[in-house]
Amino acid sequence: MINSMLPQKLSKTECRIIHVTANQETVLQEQFNKWPKNPHKADVVLLAAETGLSEENVQVWYSLKLAHLRKEQGLGGGFRLNCNYQLLNL
Repeated sequence: MINSMLPQKLSKTECRIIHVTANQETVLQEQFNKWPKNPHKADVVLLAAETGLSEENVQVWYSLKLAHLRKEQGLGGGFRLNCNYQLLNL
């Protein structure tokens, strides 16, 4: 019974798309440039409230952005870039 209440994990071949509007992307990017790259839980809660995204989606957005940044810098950021999440700008 408890297991049915837990979120289902995606297999490596399944993708989850996170829809982000241009305004949400702007707010997220501004905070990404200001805050530490691994925000505290309270920061994620506030940012989720400001953007209207779920806390999970904000955290995933940060993880994907950080992985992309690390990859651009040649630091092997691909470890977080998988098919489980994909950003889609609206």
